[in-house]
Amino acid sequence: MPAMDFAPETRCQRTKVLHLIGSRQDEFYHDLSVLYARACDDCKDLDRERFDFHFAVVHLDGSWSFPKSLAAEDLAKESRWPIAAAIGELAKMAPDVMVPHMFCVEGMTRFRSLFDLLEIPFLGNHEYTIWPATDKAVTKQLLAANGIPVPKGELLEKGKNERPSLVKVPLVVKPCNEDNSRGITLVKKEEDLAAALDYAFSFDPRVVVDDYIAGREVRAAVIEEADGSLTVLPKIEYFLEDIRTSAHKLQTDKSGKLSGNAIIAAKKEGDRQCPADLSPALHARIDEAVKQAHHVLKCRHYSLYDLRIDADEQPYILEAALFCSFSPLSVIPAMAQHAGRDDLRHPKLFQSLLERTVKEKKMSHQQVPAEVKRPPVACDLSVVPTSDKLDAGMERIVSDSSSADNYKRSNSEASSGQS
Repeated sequence: MPAMDFAPETRCQRTKVLHLIGSRQDEFYHDLSVLYARACDDCKDLDRERFDFHFAVVHLDGSWSFPKSLAAEDLAKESRWPIAAAIGELAKMAPDVMVPHMFCVEGMTRFRSLFDLLEIPFLGNHEYTIWPATDKAVTKQLLAANGIPVPKGELLEKGKNERPSLVKVPLVVKPCNEDNSRGITLVKKEEDLAAALDYAFSFDPRVVVDDYIAGREVRAAVIEEADGSLTVLPKIEYFLEDIRTSAHKLQTDKSGKLSGNAIIAAKKEGDRQCPADLSPALHARIDEAVKQAHHVLKCRHYSLYDLRIDADEQPYILEAALFCSFSPLSVIPAMAQHAGRDDLRHPKLFQSLLERTVKEKKMSHQQVPAEVKRPPVACDLSVVPTSDKLDAGMERIVSDSSSADNYKRSNSEASSGQS
């Protein structure tokens, strides 16, 4: 059977961009996806003479639709297709590039794999990068193996080992495969631990328990330049009583449903600062850690990290957030606005990445572009089991001491060698 042709000669001159939206997992992730995709498409500065935007929505029952807009009435009335028919519709549409707005694990992995198979390029990270990054325990193991500082912690599994044996309060409990701080709890007293674990296990049968690092919380983003070099965008510092919870990120009603302005409503006056006011030494430590993490996780186009900073100005990567909807409300465009470069202002960064992704389709997906020089990685992602294939050897991950100790030693040795 001949391969489907996704690049007919009759293609319109404008670059055809498909927004992939929705979720089969639950209403929260479905509505969150629509919310961010709508914010992306509503941007009045998008160059619609260069780009022709289309929409594909994956519904909770697994069906697909192709609405003409993301207005509520268009979403409701559009015909729905089973996935096999939807793939045929994608072939007719022949998009040049796809923008992923699906935030559930399946949406960030299997649906990206589908577009890889259809040879429709998409902006952002491949599924082989997303798989380990969506699993907080695997992320920590990969980063620690490469000398990148992460908090000391343990991996718990429902029905096997359900209580931490080494990490003591205060500690942070969080599900392995959830985002937007769903299921997270800061435990300050031993008597509160059981309830926090039950809450986390209600989201995921695998739970990470980390040492609580008192101090500052920062977000840092890395973008790949056209020549393959890495740029760290201006950082954001969040001013918190202790940790960021889901309430700091998205506003919901009493039933837990996202409000129409959930993103904006969750932001409070004076709760963050960009650029963050950090010492030159701390900036340098964060930059080194996140650039190395970008390489270790085999990221593409961009990556985003949450970090805690202790009293000694030692940064620890808490987790990687390897997705972005590139709306004016998204964190990476918000950071880029402060970079002092016109080419990074929204939507110029977004549009340049769309064009770069289209060009990359012409390159062999089996080769790393020559201009992207990646350092050696101590732990190869190709042999790291994903969250649904962990063997008995990964039932528990325990760090006897913080990986920052090794990080400091390696930096000290490197400095000695240069002096």
